[in-house]
Amino acid sequence: MSETAVPQGANPSLPSAHGNRIWQPVLFRSMATLLFGIITVFFGSPDTLGLCLNFGWYFLVLAASHYWVVRRLVLPRGDTRRLALLGGAALLAVAGVVIFIAISAALAAWLGAVALALMGAAELFAARASDRSQLRSDWLISGVLGLGTGVLLPFFSGAGPHALLGVAGGGALMSGALWLLSSLTLRHDARQPKGT
Repeated sequence: MSETAVPQGANPSLPSAHGNRIWQPVLFRSMATLLFGIITVFFGSPDTLGLCLNFGWYFLVLAASHYWVVRRLVLPRGDTRRLALLGGAALLAVAGVVIFIAISAALAAWLGAVALALMGAAELFAARASDRSQLRSDWLISGVLGLGTGVLLPFFSGAGPHALLGVAGGGALMSGALWLLSSLTLRHDARQPKGT
């Protein structure tokens, strides 16, 4: 069966040419998120530098994975889901760079909170606007986790780097497990024959 362009309706699901490959960026996101969560578990006594370096790389890789997912979804340029998800990814990237450079626990807590909360809100918006997307239910759960982590982070800003990494890492472990299951499901669905 040849891969040809499929006309998209007003609310497209994954196009056939790209739908078979959406599991790859989702798997990448899950691996990066789980790695960050595992690092936070085993990082015994992090200082401010350790906190900022870990937040920095995590936000940058998370932003890249969101960008990759949006590219694979092939959403139209004016699509509000595309704009929301790319806006959230851009904020994550900027937050990662600023936190990496500034080396401040308070800034990491507040800027990380804003970036995670807005990315969570963008995922919730994308889920609400997507009634046929294969990622809808995953966006709903991940959006709630991101929003919850973002809301909690400022409350732990005075507790030190270990507490901040613990809160962010807990959300990352739950989100990473969700996206790992999602990527395996998407990969399994992509391997199924079209007629079944």
